[in-house]
Amino acid sequence: ADSTLNPLRWDGVISDADVATKGEQAGMLLSLFIPFVLALWTASAAVQPAIDMTVGERERGTLEALLSLPLSRSELLMGKWLAVVTITGVGVALQVAGLLFGIAFLAEDLVNVPSISIGSVLLLTLAVGLYGTMIVALYLALAMRSKSVKEAGTVLTPITLAMIVPILLTQFINLDDVESFWFAIPFVNVLLALRELLLNRVILEHVIIWISVSIFVSFLTIRYAAKQFSREDIVTSRS
Repeated sequence: ADSTLNPLRWDGVISDADVATKGEQAGMLLSLFIPFVLALWTASAAVQPAIDMTVGERERGTLEALLSLPLSRSELLMGKWLAVVTITGVGVALQVAGLLFGIAFLAEDLVNVPSISIGSVLLLTLAVGLYGTMIVALYLALAMRSKSVKEAGTVLTPITLAMIVPILLTQFINLDDVESFWFAIPFVNVLLALRELLLNRVILEHVIIWISVSIFVSFLTIRYAAKQFSREDIVTSRS
């Protein structure tokens, strides 16, 4: 009668257990370092191509030959931008692939494949593309303003190191109660978006904010780079 009238019993012992799936645990783990290495590799991989295709060509005297072609300055900029984005994207993709390959073999028991939807994967691709757009356009503009390859390296290296600040900042932001204004801060918003998406969290308000702000900043950086390419005193050789 006692077990029938009192079927639920508590023995006074509370046990800790992780109710998250292995895919969710993998997403949490990867969200802590994938945005970090992805952003850092993108910023560092874009430096040398951006310098070589701007002030490097001006020093070699090949930029004037390009200007003689039936191309507008905007078309010239877009061609260089696509080239740098392609080089940077392929390099970063191979690095990430190597990292994941190493994790799969060296830490197979610790890290599993994260459980994320197709929508999250598409938004992840968009976030990485917007981040690369902002970085490459900014580097092209600053490199074109430099007087020499050495000066361009001196200018872009501190900027690359400064990118570590927003990268580290995003690691300490708690995504469970994050305020929406964080997704309106350039560069920080994309890194936070990467963390959320790796956790398979698609919050419409956050997505709208970081996409809108990133597109606007990308437009400003590309416009600034185009303005530098339109200046004769910068584009033509200084020799």
